[in-house]
Amino acid sequence: MRGELIRVLSDDLEVVEAEGPKLDDRDLRTLYEAMALSRALDDRCRTLHRDGKIGFYVSSAGMEATSVGAAYCLSAEDWVFPSHRDAGMFLMRGGSAQAWLDQLYGNSDDLLSGRQLPNHHSLPSGRFVSISGTLGAQIAQATGCGVAMKARGDRSAVLVSFGEAAKAQGGFHTGLNFAGVFAAPVIFLCQNRRFATGPERPPERDKSLAARAVAYGFGGVRVDGTDILAVIKVVSEARERAVEGGGPTLIEAELPAAGDSTDPVARLRRYLELCGLWDAAWEEELSGRGRELLDAVVARAGATPQPAPDSMIFDVYAELPWMLREEQETLMQGCEPGDGHA
Repeated sequence: MRGELIRVLSDDLEVVEAEGPKLDDRDLRTLYEAMALSRALDDRCRTLHRDGKIGFYVSSAGMEATSVGAAYCLSAEDWVFPSHRDAGMFLMRGGSAQAWLDQLYGNSDDLLSGRQLPNHHSLPSGRFVSISGTLGAQIAQATGCGVAMKARGDRSAVLVSFGEAAKAQGGFHTGLNFAGVFAAPVIFLCQNRRFATGPERPPERDKSLAARAVAYGFGGVRVDGTDILAVIKVVSEARERAVEGGGPTLIEAELPAAGDSTDPVARLRRYLELCGLWDAAWEEELSGRGRELLDAVVARAGATPQPAPDSMIFDVYAELPWMLREEQETLMQGCEPGDGHA
């Protein structure tokens, strides 16, 4: 258990080089692009929600470093059990901005065919498991996946992301307990907004969540969640431990409270500028490409028709039994030509 708060990014390039992960210039710029796109996508989605275009949305602003950084450390064979605030993980696992918007609109191009609540994304090709609506439910699910992987002899890991409030749920304790007992290859990533100050801050928020890991038989670590290089450092170490049979790790990524000026995107931008990898012209070009992309995907998602009514009975049987064929006919009665994708 490492009690100190792990940080890497600073204005001292020698310190970063000595303590941080060894990333080349291309990777650093790619990480910044992913964080910038995640921020722009989140901004657009919040606007769509405010304007009543989408029915439900949970912002991921301020969590770009943890979401993008953690996903960067994983292999294609690893599994991800995300939270609502992990747009960055979705993009890093191969998801597109178009797929993200299609799911929020629930249109006929939605990978889930409009059957899941908005902001409950899934990406089978990226082993990105559907987000759970129940607080913290994904924690025990991830542990079950990890136990199964270990039983099969897979050399891969499971990452589960959740907020600090999930610690009050039974799934948190069940998941961590079973992971400790079975030494499951699970990385528990808690994105914890701890930096709030003032009388509204509960006293227990001053206590480290990572310290609880010892009660379940494994280690915990605290990391600055606005420092993407520190996140990559600790998640990479946790993944290596998991695939080598060392069991789970609880990572507490401490994040700024709403309204805090600490910005993970700006922190990485400052580092890239110090390294000579960022300038205003590249930023403008990057922002312009992002705006064009989001304008296009939002327009397409909004113009794509809703799923056909009878699509709700698909994907259950290889061949529809008679009672579902009758239901299909009933559902389609009165539908206008071109509705959905029937």
